[in-house]
Amino acid sequence: MSRAVRVAVLAALATFAVPLAAQQPDTTHAAPTRADSTRADSTRAVRLQTQVITGTRLSNVDERTPVQVNEVDMRTVAPGPASAARVLTALPGVSVTDDQGTRAQPTLDVRGFTLSPVIGVPQGVSVFLDGVRINEPDAQEVNFDLIPMEAVKSAELVRGPDVLFGKNTLGGALLLTTARGSAAPHLEANLDGGAFGYRDARVTASGMTRGLDGYFMASGSDEDGYRDATSGRTRMVFANIGRKRDSSDVALSFLYAHDRLMEAGSLPESWLTVDPRANYTPGDYFEPELFYGALRGQRALFGGTLRGNVFGRSNDIQQFNVNIDAPSTLARIRNLSGGGTAEFSVPTQLVGLPLGLTVGAEYSRHDVRYRIFGEATAQAPIDSSACDPATGLCENARVNEDDAALYAQGVLSVTNRLSLTAAARGDYVRIPFRDLRAPENNGTSSFRRFLPKVGANYQFTEDVRGYAAVSTGFRAPAALELACADATAPCPLPFALGDDPPLEPVTVVDYQGGIDWDFATGSTLDISAYRTNVRNDIVFVASQTTAGYFQNIPHTRRQGVELSGTLALPAGFRTFGSYSYLDATYQSTVQLASEIPDAGPAEPGDRFPLSPAHRGTAGVGYTHVLPSMVLDGALSMRVVSSQFLRGDEANDHPPLPGYAVADLRVSLDAAHYGLTARVTNLFDRRYDTFGIFADNPKGPLAGPPLPQPERWLTPGYPFELTLSLSVKR
Repeated sequence: MSRAVRVAVLAALATFAVPLAAQQPDTTHAAPTRADSTRADSTRAVRLQTQVITGTRLSNVDERTPVQVNEVDMRTVAPGPASAARVLTALPGVSVTDDQGTRAQPTLDVRGFTLSPVIGVPQGVSVFLDGVRINEPDAQEVNFDLIPMEAVKSAELVRGPDVLFGKNTLGGALLLTTARGSAAPHLEANLDGGAFGYRDARVTASGMTRGLDGYFMASGSDEDGYRDATSGRTRMVFANIGRKRDSSDVALSFLYAHDRLMEAGSLPESWLTVDPRANYTPGDYFEPELFYGALRGQRALFGGTLRGNVFGRSNDIQQFNVNIDAPSTLARIRNLSGGGTAEFSVPTQLVGLPLGLTVGAEYSRHDVRYRIFGEATAQAPIDSSACDPATGLCENARVNEDDAALYAQGVLSVTNRLSLTAAARGDYVRIPFRDLRAPENNGTSSFRRFLPKVGANYQFTEDVRGYAAVSTGFRAPAALELACADATAPCPLPFALGDDPPLEPVTVVDYQGGIDWDFATGSTLDISAYRTNVRNDIVFVASQTTAGYFQNIPHTRRQGVELSGTLALPAGFRTFGSYSYLDATYQSTVQLASEIPDAGPAEPGDRFPLSPAHRGTAGVGYTHVLPSMVLDGALSMRVVSSQFLRGDEANDHPPLPGYAVADLRVSLDAAHYGLTARVTNLFDRRYDTFGIFADNPKGPLAGPPLPQPERWLTPGYPFELTLSLSVKR
C-alpha cells in the first residue's frame, strides 16, 4: 500500500470515529446557479462550472467536498436515441468513437476510461438513474438507447473515481435525475424529422392532484440510417408518481423500452474510399427489451435524514453478428437485477467543529443468463463438437452475482472557508460462473476491496475557490471478462465462455485539484488537473479478426488538465469554450496480440489507442427576448486531435487524423409552441471516429483479397438537419 493511500485510510478512520447525532439540511454553503456553457450546443445557459460538491450516494450535490462535476442544461439536449451520448460529448475532455456504425451506440472516452454499449469493451464509468446503477451486469456496458433522456431533468458527470459510487467508477460517474410532476398541469407533444429518414414523436404530461405528483413520457423513433442497412426503431414509456410532504418524499418509477438497431460496424479502408455508406456485414442487429421499476424516498428521522431506494430490472437482449470466415452468432442474454441502497445523514461534531456524517449500505443481486447460438456461413460450418447440431446452441451459462457494500462520508467545516472531507467504502463482489452444458467449466470468483478518499475545499474569496483530493477506485472484472480470459482459447465475443484463468481487479489512485473563478456575472473560468495511476487495467486483446480475450496490464496512467470558461457579452451575446489535454499511456512493457504482423510490444510511454491527447470546443451564442417569445441560438465547433488505431498499441503506425466539426442550433420558444432547427457537421466535413487493424476476407470492392491486414474505419455522420416542433398547453 502506498504512503498516500495509508494517509487516506488513517484520515478516513479518524473522521468516522464520532458519535451520531441529528442533521438538518445544511444551507450555509449554498451552491450557485449552474448551467452548461462549454457544451457544443450551448444556449441561454451561461456557464458550465467545475463544482466542488459534497452530496451523498443518494442526495443532491452541494459544494463543500472536493470533486469536479459538470452539469448540463437538459433543455438544450437534442431528442432521440442518441441524446444520452450527446449529453456527454458536449462536455470538456469527452470524445466519441463509433465501432458499431450507429449513432445510438457510440463509445465514449472520459479521461482515458471507457463508457460504451459494446460488449467486450472494458468499462470505467458508472451511470445512475435516480440513484440506481444501470450498467448492465453481464459486461458492465451501458445501453444509451434505453435511457429515458427526454424525462431527465438534470445530468451531472462526477469526474474521476469516487468511493461513494462504488465499483467501476474509475473515470467518473454520470448521475441522471428524472422529472417529477409540476404544480401546474402541463401537456406537450413533439414531432421531429431530419436527414436519413429520421422521425420521432413523443408526448409528456405532468401535474399534481390530491397531494400526488405525476409525470408521464412516451416516445418512438424510426430512421433509415446513414449507412446501408442501418435502420433503427426505438419505443419507450416512462412514468413517475410521487408524494412530497414537509418531512418525507417518496416516488415510484416505471420504464419500458423495446428497440431494434441495425449495425454497420467499421469498413476496410479500401471500401471506405469507394463508398462510405457501405455495410460490410449487413444483418447485424441489437434488440433489447427492458422492464424497470424503482421506489425511492427520504424521510426526516431522529433529527437526521434517511434515504433509500429499491429496484428491479429485467433486460432481455438479442445480438446478432454476421461473420465471414467464422460462424455467425446469435447471443441471447437475460440480465435480471434487483436490490437497494439505504443511507442516513446526521450532523454532529468533531473536536468542537461541525461535521456532516453519512453512513450507508447497498446490495444487489444479478441473475445473468447467456445462450449463444451458432449459424453456419458458406465459409464456416458449425463445429458439431462444440455446438448442438440440432439447435445450434453453443453456450449455455448462468451467473448469479452478488454485490454488497458499506460506505461512510464525513465533511468537517474547519472554518467558514475551509472544509475537509474523508470517505471510505468496503465492497464485496461474488461472481459464480455455471456452465449448463459443461459443468467442468464451473468456477467462482470473489473480490473484496477497501477504498478511502480524503480532500479539502477552500474558499479564497467570494468568487474564487479551490480544491484538492486523493481518491481511490476499484473495478471487479465483469462476468463476461472472467469467462473469456484465456489466451489459448480466444472468444469470438460473445462466444466460447468458460472458467478461464483469473483476472485481477482494477485499482486506481487518483490525485486531482482545481480552481474556479466567477469573475463577472455570467463569466467563469475553471481549471482542473489530475493524475490517475492504474494497476491491473483490463483490456480486450483482439488476437484474431473475430476473436480475442481479456488481459490484465500491470501499470497504466492517465493524467491531464481541463479548462473551461464562459464570457457574457453585451446585447445578449455570449462565448464559451473548453480545452483538455489527456496523456493516457502504458507504464509496463506488455505484448498485446494484434492483427499487425510482428507487432511490437506496448512500452512505457506509448499512448492508448482511441484516446486523443487534445480535445476542445469553442462557440458563440445569442439570446433575445421578444414580446411573445425567446429567440436563442448557438454556433459551436468540436475539435479532436489524432489518435492511434486499436491494434497499434505500440504506436508504430500513422494515427487517425484529427478533425473539427461545426454545429448550429436555432430555436424559437413561445408560451404554447416551440420550433428548433439543429445542424450537425455544418460544413459537411469528412472524418473518421474509429479505427482498428483487421483482415479483409472479402477483399476490396473490386479486386482480390489483400495479403495483409487493412485499417478498418468508421466514418462520421455528414451534414444533417433536424427540425423539432413542440406544442404545449
